[in-house]
Amino acid sequence: MSQLEVNDFLDISYRADLGVLVARWFRPVNLPELQAGYEQILTASQAKTCRHWLIDVRRRYNTHQVGAHWMISDLLPRLGPALGGRTKLAYLLAPIYLRDAAADSAFPPQSYFEGKPFVGERFTEESAAIEWLRIEAVSMS
Repeated sequence: MSQLEVNDFLDISYRADLGVLVARWFRPVNLPELQAGYEQILTASQAKTCRHWLIDVRRRYNTHQVGAHWMISDLLPRLGPALGGRTKLAYLLAPIYLRDAAADSAFPPQSYFEGKPFVGERFTEESAAIEWLRIEAVSMS
């Protein structure tokens, strides 16, 4: 795994063996940090030509409704043109997040991803997230 970027709230690495960009959030963030972090993820992804993201939010703890809106309206639509294909985002969450109504409402239903240049899914186990990314990679090639 090669480390691409690290700061006090986010670590970005690339797993060449899996073709996966791994972003691990270290703590809760405010909106400017969230935006800066995802811009760093996008830049690192462009540098590695990688459209498979494992985003570990287990230590971030916060659901950011305004940040979710920014991602849906600004960041996610840029992924296809920036990366040249459909981007897969596997979110790794603590199990309690799946029972959190605020977190659940911030994540779009699967039907939202139909026809979009990106797809997302939530997981509580890293191995399941990696397997989903791997299967998605095979089905999209």
